[in-house]
Amino acid sequence: MSGTRTDESADAPIDNESTPSGLEPDEPTAETVETVGLELVDEDPLVLAQADLEAERARLRTVSKAYKDLQEEFAAFRVRLERQQAMKEEILKGDVVSKLFEPLENLKRSLEALQGAGVDPNLLQGVELVHKAFRDGFESMGLAELGIEGELFDTNVHEALTMMPVTDANLDGRVVQVFDHGYRVGSRTIRPARVIVGQYTPPETTGEA
Repeated sequence: MSGTRTDESADAPIDNESTPSGLEPDEPTAETVETVGLELVDEDPLVLAQADLEAERARLRTVSKAYKDLQEEFAAFRVRLERQQAMKEEILKGDVVSKLFEPLENLKRSLEALQGAGVDPNLLQGVELVHKAFRDGFESMGLAELGIEGELFDTNVHEALTMMPVTDANLDGRVVQVFDHGYRVGSRTIRPARVIVGQYTPPETTGEA
């Protein structure tokens, strides 16, 4: 028995698992399936159309906002232009009125002198009509009279001639007498009103003896 060789490998069972894997196709993994699925989704025409639609909507919103901003900017520019034009017209009117204002005041003084001189009523009436025509023309250009008794003193429209003591605290710092009216056109003062301003002075109290 020692001279006989036994071939153990011939009797050994064949292991199917030891077969090279390259001879059989690979089983798909979960990662491979997911990647293929994403590629299929990305290529779906409906998804692509929805993406294009969202992009178009975003572009439309951008264009709409730009158009709205442009409209607001144009509206603001128009308001500024109208304000500047109004200021120019006001300045022009003020220049015209200021140049003709003194002759109007001279006509007013002449009318007052005629009224106190007892002249012919027909002549007086004619001068009054001329003065009124001038005043109406100036008022149509925005001329407004300044100086009302009882209003607060304002250095922008009043010129204080003097201070008058008053015992009424409510008249302190207010116009108590208008010596000469002033005039303005819009926000431009042609001539300040010359006034007398009240200054509160507490009444003296006499003590009992």
